[in-house]
Amino acid sequence: MHTILTNICEGRGKPGDLGLLTELSEAMKDASLCGLGSAAPNPVLSTMRYFHNEYEAHIHDKSCPAGVCKALFQFKVDAQKCNACGACKRNCSYDAVKERGRPCIGLSRRNARSAARATTPASLMQS
Repeated sequence: MHTILTNICEGRGKPGDLGLLTELSEAMKDASLCGLGSAAPNPVLSTMRYFHNEYEAHIHDKSCPAGVCKALFQFKVDAQKCNACGACKRNCSYDAVKERGRPCIGLSRRNARSAARATTPASLMQS
């Protein structure tokens, strides 16, 4: 279960993983000989029940709606607003901006915008 959850959080989740997690959780509950073992899969089952859309986003969209999975963070400098001044690279505490001539490029995803806005000039961020 740990490996499957890690893969999902790192963007390597597959569509069948949710079904497999459910199946493994139910098997653990049924086969356990003690209360601790039968309760062990409850956090996974609860998050799958109440945050199913987040699991789906991790697996299908390779994005983290909560913005906490670092492997799914991507930053982007808006190429139309970039004047190759290097301010985004100097100010980005995540070292996410890569320079390739003009303009600078980065990796982008919507869920990283707030972190990027805090570290790069607002005029360079794509809306």
